[in-house]
Amino acid sequence: MYLKKLEISGFKSFAKTTVLEFPSRIVAVVGPNGSGKSNIAESIRWVLGEQSMKMLRGKKGEDLIWNGSAETPRMGKASVTLFFDNRDGAIPIEFDEVALGRKIFRDGSNEYLLNGSAVRLKDVVELGARLGLGEAKHNLIGQGEVDRILLAGARDRREMLEEALGLRVYQLKKNEAERKLDATVRNLEQVEGLLREITPHLKFLKTQARRAEMRGEMTRELAAMQAVYFVREERAIAADVSAAAKAAAPLLEKRDLLKREIRKAEQEIVLAERTLAPAKPEERIVSKLGELQERRREYERELGRLEGKRDAGAIARPAARPDDMRDLGNEMRQFINEVRAVIEDEEDSDALRAQLRALLEDIESVLDDAEGGGRVSHGGESHVGGGEFDAPIRALQEKLALLGDEIAKAEQLDVAMREASRTGYETIRAQDMALRALRDQEREVMLALERLKFEEGRLHEREEVYAHEWREMGHDGTAAGASEDYPDMPQEELRRKIERMRLKLEEIGGIDESIAKEYEETETRHAFLERELGDLKSAHASLKTLIKELDTRVRQDFKEGFAKIKSEFHDYFKIIFNGGSARLSIVRQETSDKEASEGMEGEEKNEEEGIEIDVDLPRKRIKGLAMLSGGERALTAVALLFAIAAVNPPPFLVLDETDAALDEANSRRYASILQELAKKTQLVVITHNRETMQCAGVLYGVTMGDDGTSRLLSLKLEDAKEYTNR
Repeated sequence: MYLKKLEISGFKSFAKTTVLEFPSRIVAVVGPNGSGKSNIAESIRWVLGEQSMKMLRGKKGEDLIWNGSAETPRMGKASVTLFFDNRDGAIPIEFDEVALGRKIFRDGSNEYLLNGSAVRLKDVVELGARLGLGEAKHNLIGQGEVDRILLAGARDRREMLEEALGLRVYQLKKNEAERKLDATVRNLEQVEGLLREITPHLKFLKTQARRAEMRGEMTRELAAMQAVYFVREERAIAADVSAAAKAAAPLLEKRDLLKREIRKAEQEIVLAERTLAPAKPEERIVSKLGELQERRREYERELGRLEGKRDAGAIARPAARPDDMRDLGNEMRQFINEVRAVIEDEEDSDALRAQLRALLEDIESVLDDAEGGGRVSHGGESHVGGGEFDAPIRALQEKLALLGDEIAKAEQLDVAMREASRTGYETIRAQDMALRALRDQEREVMLALERLKFEEGRLHEREEVYAHEWREMGHDGTAAGASEDYPDMPQEELRRKIERMRLKLEEIGGIDESIAKEYEETETRHAFLERELGDLKSAHASLKTLIKELDTRVRQDFKEGFAKIKSEFHDYFKIIFNGGSARLSIVRQETSDKEASEGMEGEEKNEEEGIEIDVDLPRKRIKGLAMLSGGERALTAVALLFAIAAVNPPPFLVLDETDAALDEANSRRYASILQELAKKTQLVVITHNRETMQCAGVLYGVTMGDDGTSRLLSLKLEDAKEYTNR
């Protein structure tokens, strides 16, 4: 890798775009004082990330931009770009040419570019550290800074040497690791604080979430049990309804049959009562029998009188008149017809009707005999005499006999009628008893139907309760589709278990549904924080290990590099001063840091390593740097710079009038050292020294025009020598 060219536009006095190419190992820039030569060195310093305006000889960023003149207007920005040949891959970028640029605008904003892409200052510093171009800029020695390394403190010298040895990249990594370690410690404290804060709440949420989970499981189990319970209940209700319907059917049929039988029995009783109540034939027979008996008594009294008269020779009586017998016969026949009509209307048994008919026929026969044998003359009166009473008496006796027969027949008829009436009443009583039995059966059936109706009402209430509870579960319709998950558990036990589970759910109480979500989120955050804590602890350990490794690497590499620089410094010093000796030594110094903690006083002592320089000039008793002259200090600094560059050559070395204080003899030594050093690194030398100019391969001349801008002229010295020899 080497520096190909430098492009400057609008930077300080270079108003126009100026390009410096570096085809030679040594390039010299010459020109009168004030022409802008040092602006070239400062542009390189600036593009490499320099932030100190003092080092750039300015007060603010705007001072770096061409401010204009009478002929050339001022510019709004300044830009500088360094082009490196990277075919050897020294820069870890997959480009053969790497362009590192920087722009600044009037508002003070800066842009850093790497091959045209914007990058950060941090990236530029890291890239410079990789190339050995650290923040100390030991490869950029400006005007009047040649003895800066000699005047610096022991610790600053050590940092310069570390940077020159390429250890700056490790220092940057270490610093970055320390910053990360500090940030990690803060993050650890923050994460641990968050964990301490979130853990109790997580425990509470975990308890609530478990309760919610348990409630959810119990709710699901309860729903399953209720579904099974309702399926069974629905089936049981349906079975009970069906059984009630089946039980009611024969009862209803029996009730209807009993109603028909009761109506029939009532009709039969009404008909029998209707027949017995108005007719009462036995009373008429008794009445007729009384009349016959009264007539018989009259006949007997008449017979008695006649017999008395006969016996006393008393008066004669008129004979019985046929009209009287006819009237009696007519009355009896009328009575018989009435009885026969009654008999025919009655619904008594055929045997009774047959007996009554036979009795009536016997009475009619007696009447016929009486009417035929007892006829008397319708003539005048009988005369009473001795035998005149015999005929009337015989007639009365015949009448009495006939009347006795009639009375006997009537009495038989009365007995028969009474027997028929008694039988009728007994039949009515039997029918009434049968009716009462039917009604008792009807009452029993109605009671059974009432019980069934009550059971149906209870079943209807069960159906309503079932439907209400089923709807409360959030379902419509019936539970016919539910599965049977508890085949061995009786319905009553299942119901008790459901009630117990409902009580448990009530004891658990309502739990906010967002608890589970909050617990999940909090648990996720807690797990994330635990992982983060683990990662931070691992990162903390890794960073401490990295820092330790980097410290070890820096100490080891510095120890090796320091030994080489020490040797080279001694050799270059002897060459430059034609004798003498120079030594570098490591010293330990104590530093104090004030405690920042409030309430604490005192200082913490730390030991740091620094670099001390001891020189011994030939032919002089000078042991310390403070006793050296300006030229001697410059030569000593040059010897040290060249020693550093020899051990770990930077990509390029910019020397801005570092030979200004040298005499002619020392200038020749300086030039010879430059030529030797050019074998290891590129040199950009800003000089007025003739000897230095002669060792350069390319010479750039800088002049200042009338418009105040710097202009560039270039010349290869090889071509100039050929041109001169002609």
